[in-house]
Amino acid sequence: MKYCPHCGAEIADDVRFCPTCGKETVITVPVSTDPQFDAQDIADNRMLAMLGYLTCGILPMLGARNSAYAMHHTNQALWIFIGSLLCGLVCIIPILGWLVAAIGSLFLLVCEIIGIVRALKGSGAYLPFVKGLPTIIK
Repeated sequence: MKYCPHCGAEIADDVRFCPTCGKETVITVPVSTDPQFDAQDIADNRMLAMLGYLTCGILPMLGARNSAYAMHHTNQALWIFIGSLLCGLVCIIPILGWLVAAIGSLFLLVCEIIGIVRALKGSGAYLPFVKGLPTIIK
């Protein structure tokens, strides 16, 4: 026997809908699409992954080229760097460009801080705007 996750009523194991409340008893757990990394890789390269955000991805490319974890964060750092270059390019347009560049730069700064925190925590979650972008460094 199992229990309904909605109302707590006892129901048979093969029942899909609760006879008491009528709600579906099967709870689906969302599958994470964020990459998973080896715990030893994370432990060994956590600091280099974090430093990648502060050095536009250069230090991890030099010191941890074989680390999937460091390269994941390096790619995100490179996309932040590319975004910063684009903000600088937009900045040549008076007034509207300055506003867009300021907002974009602030957004990228927040993304960089999020990336640093995630790298130190051992998380492989993607930054808000990086998930659909292609991988630069493999």
